[in-house]
Amino acid sequence: MHPDLKPHASPTINYRNVYVVHYNFSDIDRDTAVEEFNTLLQDLESVGLHTEVRAGFDESLLVFCKAPREVLGNAVHKSRVKDWLHGITVDHPGGDADTVVDGDFEAEDILSMYHLVTWSKELGGAGVTPKFGKWKNVESAFPLHNQSAEKELLLRFSKRILLEKGDLDDIRAMFGSKVAFYFAFLQTYLIFLLFPAVTGILAWFFAPNYSLSYAVITSMWCIVFLEYWKLQQIDLGIRWNVKGVGALKVNRPTWKYEQKYLDPATGEVKYHFPRWKHVARQAIQIPFILAALVILGALIALVFAVEIVVSEVYDGPMKAYWEYVPTVLLAASLPFVSSFLENIATMLTAYENHRTQDKQESSLTQKIFVLNFITNYLPIFLTAFVYVPFGDVVVPYLQQFQTEFKFNDFHVDPSRLRNEVIALIITGQLSNFCEELIFPYLKQRATSWYREYRASHGKALALSQIVEDLPDEKELLFRARTEAGLEPYNVQDDLLEMVVQFGYLSLFSPVWPLVPIGFLINNWIELRSDFLKICLEHQRPAPIRTDGIGPWTASLEFLTWMGSISTAAVVHLFGNDHLGNLTGKGSWYGLPITIFISEHIYLVLRSLVGFAMQRISSEQVQKRRNEEYARRKRYLGEIELGHKSGSTLRVEEKQRRKSILIDGGETFWTRQIEDGVSSSVGAGLITALQKVKNKKQV
Repeated sequence: MHPDLKPHASPTINYRNVYVVHYNFSDIDRDTAVEEFNTLLQDLESVGLHTEVRAGFDESLLVFCKAPREVLGNAVHKSRVKDWLHGITVDHPGGDADTVVDGDFEAEDILSMYHLVTWSKELGGAGVTPKFGKWKNVESAFPLHNQSAEKELLLRFSKRILLEKGDLDDIRAMFGSKVAFYFAFLQTYLIFLLFPAVTGILAWFFAPNYSLSYAVITSMWCIVFLEYWKLQQIDLGIRWNVKGVGALKVNRPTWKYEQKYLDPATGEVKYHFPRWKHVARQAIQIPFILAALVILGALIALVFAVEIVVSEVYDGPMKAYWEYVPTVLLAASLPFVSSFLENIATMLTAYENHRTQDKQESSLTQKIFVLNFITNYLPIFLTAFVYVPFGDVVVPYLQQFQTEFKFNDFHVDPSRLRNEVIALIITGQLSNFCEELIFPYLKQRATSWYREYRASHGKALALSQIVEDLPDEKELLFRARTEAGLEPYNVQDDLLEMVVQFGYLSLFSPVWPLVPIGFLINNWIELRSDFLKICLEHQRPAPIRTDGIGPWTASLEFLTWMGSISTAAVVHLFGNDHLGNLTGKGSWYGLPITIFISEHIYLVLRSLVGFAMQRISSEQVQKRRNEEYARRKRYLGEIELGHKSGSTLRVEEKQRRKSILIDGGETFWTRQIEDGVSSSVGAGLITALQKVKNKKQV
């Protein structure tokens, strides 16, 4: 068992109503720190939070914020009313402005705590936004891990082959719907991988290399999986009461508006930033993507060319060592180049000035996806569509620049494509595992050892060394200090990993049919290791609500469409000839026709599958429809009951209700007084009528 999972006595703390603010005063002078920290406490207490201050690691302080039941319960109730007002939930929660309720699950209370601490003062929060504005010295604000509940969930998951809906509900209750949607996607993807794993084994043993039938089946599988997941998102969004929750997102603290006005319809203050400016700023990402493609493409192509020459043509001294030089250079330089481009992407996204955090993440995610698309798939595209078809022309041209070395005769090796796919997939899975679990664990241990080393040798004086902890608080404070030093969890990183993996399957499945088996095994482990990673190696994430996996659905759609083109091209170029030999020399003149036919088959299949899925509908959609029908039927029954009660009135009451009061000059209608006396207008008409009759009689 992991050392951090050993049983221990749980501290007496309510995880629902406690939030921790980590304040670092190492880079500012004493007077500024005192003034700023007092302001921090005043802002937190101004919204009704109780605060307790304890020493953190090094030169930092931990502010424990606790919400009284009246404050937290009222915040939860207001959140539910807001959901009803925007149509997220159907039934009004009842109560009034002072109503106090308990959250239905832990994440609901913690979400309200997150709002009380981080939301602006105009929205009822303390406005404490870590590393922004006047809170640049606030390192983080986070809820504490509920270790006993997390261990129970992890133990349950370890005993099951697949998770159930109740397990996903528990993840949502612990970490919120944003994290729960990732695990729901991973679970759905894992179940669907069973089919291509079986067909991959059959294709490996019985089908020819680069099998057309296997490529068609896999493309069909990608379409069915994607359309099913879209339906599953809707189902879970309704089940977790987050469908359409994007309409509730508040403005980002860094969002800059140009106009502030009062909406006459709602009476609310609105903020406006011109749409055309926003679109113009977003257009800058086009040259950025082109520049990234040129930079990363040139780097990968250069290393790829050197690797081909050294590994397959060069026959000089130290060949066994020179073969690894290009790969090492690429592995060493690519992270720095990618990090540099990702920083630019982050700055561009900030410049685009998105109003909500969801839109901010969506825009940044799209840019990161493009960068990863280039770095992960470009080497395979170069091998498939440059090296194999044109290697006999390109490589001899490269040899003339290195006449002092000894070269062999070059012959294209079509099997290099499969070797390239296998190498990238395996190294990618191993590196992800190390980056997610091993390296962070080693980093934690190294940081802890270094901190203790400096303290024991008098090289650093931490505040926690001066202020002694109370005996009954030591365990809790050690946990809080440790969690304060952890990295925040970003679910987008895990979603990116799964989307890139799906891309290998949709783009290059005919190259190596055993790919799905490796992904199936990896993802079964990933489902549990990611939960462990969140519990041990990251701060507990704020339970932000969302109604799906955001822009990644669009990325999956793009990869599925691109896969219909890529697999068709690979099968066309690398299919066996009539003797069963792998040529890699398919006819280029027929390639556009193959791609055209394949793409249109994809479009037709996607429409048919989408139509079929919509006809099937989902359990939660049908449930909501039934509830809405029952509600309308109940209202209709109440109206009919009212009509029936009206039909039993006495004649006098019916006559009185028929009367219509004359208002606003509508003199056409008459009115009756309850004692039977006619109105002045009606009396005048009757008198005139009587006079006419009298004259006729005369």
